[in-house]
Amino acid sequence: MRRSYFMGFGLLLVSAFVLCSAGPGLLADDPAAEKKEVGLAPPTVQELTDKRMVFMKSALSHFTIQVENRAEPAKVGAPCLRWTDPVSSSTDGVLAVYAHNGGRPDAVAQFFFNARKKWVAEFTIIPDGGVTVVRSGREFWKPSEFVCKFADLPRSPVPATKPALRLPQMRAIAADFSVVDYFGDPAIKQDLRLLPQPVYRYSEEGKITDGAMFVFAHGTNPECGVLIEAYQDADGARYRYAVAPMSIYQLQARYKNAPVWSVERRHTGRNARSYYAGVYTPEEGESLPE
Repeated sequence: MRRSYFMGFGLLLVSAFVLCSAGPGLLADDPAAEKKEVGLAPPTVQELTDKRMVFMKSALSHFTIQVENRAEPAKVGAPCLRWTDPVSSSTDGVLAVYAHNGGRPDAVAQFFFNARKKWVAEFTIIPDGGVTVVRSGREFWKPSEFVCKFADLPRSPVPATKPALRLPQMRAIAADFSVVDYFGDPAIKQDLRLLPQPVYRYSEEGKITDGAMFVFAHGTNPECGVLIEAYQDADGARYRYAVAPMSIYQLQARYKNAPVWSVERRHTGRNARSYYAGVYTPEEGESLPE
């Protein structure tokens, strides 16, 4: 009896020793214990940046631009500019173009994360009529006023015959523009900065030999665009231009110090007449990154 007792007691001691010697390996099947030991590293800045870019491109792909005289709607291209704005505290945003086959834009979109931690979509309309913004196959917004108008550029050079020579011409023309933005509420008058390279280059078979879209910005945040085109028709080759708002605020543009275009501050949301700006609502099952 005593022998059995000691044998049983000895087995208990051996079992306890084995468990203690084995350490955490025998507990590895416990997910909670394993997670507590290993832990999960927070995402890196680059991982967050990449995640936001994937989301912004996906969100813009839900929209198309229908122009009444075209059978197919324009779809968004790859973002042509990624920006931040220390003035408005918008931490991440992109500029992207909706166009047909590398032609003149039908619309220019901005999509960004603002200081209120909201994702915002904005649309600049380039044609002078008959445009509908469509989201996921349904009419989303239809502008009733069109403020982007093309006109001949006075005192401009004759367009060069080669694209490589036209680019410096168009850059020089863009440098002769200046844009003032009455930014914020209350409005503060600010001179916008011209980004030296065009963010989008295009052409169309027929009359538009070459085109370039330049932007005027806070930091790198586009607030206004200037489109410059080498245009060819029966009257000959010449440069034309149009100014495109990329902000809800009042804007004034000058060319060679002479006023050429202005627009008042505009409303936001679907009641807007010429420029859409509104908080983005996610599609079903779509998550919003920060």
